[in-house]
Formats: sequence, structure tokens, C-alpha cells
Amino acid sequence: MPKLRTILTQVLEAYDMEYQCFCPLLLDTDTPPESMLDIDDVALVLEQISGDLNFLKIATDRPAYFQAYIERMYEDTGLVVQTEEKSQVSLSGVNVILDMEHNGNCSRKYIQEGILYLPIYKRPWERVEMAQNLDISIPIGYNTVIVKV
Repeated sequence: MPKLRTILTQVLEAYDMEYQCFCPLLLDTDTPPESMLDIDDVALVLEQISGDLNFLKIATDRPAYFQAYIERMYEDTGLVVQTEEKSQVSLSGVNVILDMEHNGNCSRKYIQEGILYLPIYKRPWERVEMAQNLDISIPIGYNTVIVKV
């Protein structure tokens, strides 16, 4: 998780997309931390991607959790963060989906032309023995992208 911004930047470059044109939909996790002492990966991801955003939509079943973040983003950057129920999420204005869910499969409704779908936990991230790089295999339509960090 701490290197997600670097990985995301490389993926966007591979698709000829600048970070200023990055319009993500964050699908909230389906397994929040068990303890209040545990770090929520969703909060970590939001802190990493927040800089220079012009658009952000969060699909969640726990909108109150994001209220402080939404207010802070508005006050600090003027960004109006949109929240929607997961069951009623709209893909208008979105060009990248960051799927933070642990369970279930990649939903077909999110895999559309013109939208980059990045399942954070649904595909294993593993190190390659020879070069000790982190390889991430991401299915995008009929193609697979491998990002090396």
C-alpha cells in the first residue's frame, strides 16, 4: 500500500493518461479493520492519491466514515468529493476504478471501455525471484497489464 501512488502513476503513464486527468471511483472495502487500532487501507490510499486530484467519487456503505476526509478536502483544495451507495453507483465522469474490496469477483458492470479497472486485493501481488521487483498482473478487458516497481 505505501507504494500505490508510484504504481498508479506508472499505470496511468502506460495508458497515456496524465494525473490531472485521473478521475477515480474508489470502491470502499467490504472488510473494514477489526480493531480501531488497525490502519484502514482505504484511508491510506486516499491520503496517497489526494494530491492534485480534480475529481473523486467514493462508493461506500459507510458514508459517515468519510465525512471528515470530505470536509478536509473541500477546505484544503476545494475538491468536492462525491459519495454514493455501492448498490447505486454511477460511472459518469469516472475513468479509473480503484476496487478496495477483498471478497467477491471483479464485477462486469465496472469493466467498460474507457474505464481502467484496478482490483487492489482481488489479484495476488507477488515478488519475482530474479529481479526482486513487485509485479502486479491486472486484467483489463481482454488484455493483462504487468506493472513493475
